[in-house]
Amino acid sequence: MSDIKDYLDKCQNDYNFDDYDFNIYNIEEPNLLKKYGTIKIVKVKLSGDGGPLVVIPGYSFKSFCSMIQKVFKGFEYIKNKYSEFYMISWSPEIKELSIEVSRNVEDEDTKFRLNEQFRIEMAHVVDKILRSPPMDFKNFTLMGKSAGGGVSIYIASMNEEVKTLMLCCPGISERGRPLANRKDLDIHLSWNEDDDVIPYKVSEELINDFKNQDNKYKFYSYPTGGHELNVEFLKVTM
Repeated sequence: MSDIKDYLDKCQNDYNFDDYDFNIYNIEEPNLLKKYGTIKIVKVKLSGDGGPLVVIPGYSFKSFCSMIQKVFKGFEYIKNKYSEFYMISWSPEIKELSIEVSRNVEDEDTKFRLNEQFRIEMAHVVDKILRSPPMDFKNFTLMGKSAGGGVSIYIASMNEEVKTLMLCCPGISERGRPLANRKDLDIHLSWNEDDDVIPYKVSEELINDFKNQDNKYKFYSYPTGGHELNVEFLKVTM
């Protein structure tokens, strides 16, 4: 417990984590460590029967901290629905790789393509983790924000055990097209109108794809909140 508390204390959290059954796992798979460093998974045991909820934030530790703070602010909305809560914490190497992949590229189309290839690569990495102990889930909900939202879209496109996909301002050049064959997927998309990182108008492009592909989706729009998970999104989707 001290390890997870020390880790979460780096986020300067105000929440009392003593009330929850926390664990933290380091993904020690050698082939991943060679390139991606140690990916951590935070786990919290919950009391619901709705299966696991897996959350994927953006690549930075700052994004992890912001996401877990928002989730815990709305924890009352999820603790009685899901059986377990899992959250990915990317290694510093992955954040650096996400920058390095297109650092010196001036052509915007090439930059988009390289960034998209990296998202797909990260989706394969996380999907491998989700299919291995201690996870190896059957029938789970996946939530992703920003770059983690783009990764989540690709995971849902390749893993049919994802039954519900919750997206918060996802960063993905291909928009909703990777989900063309997931007509069964229950998609919830949220965006804050004052998002200054991934503009609100991008939501229209994802929605158009979902409509054209006959995806099942609901859209949740909020006037304020910036480039963050809006706690109200947790409330309405639970």
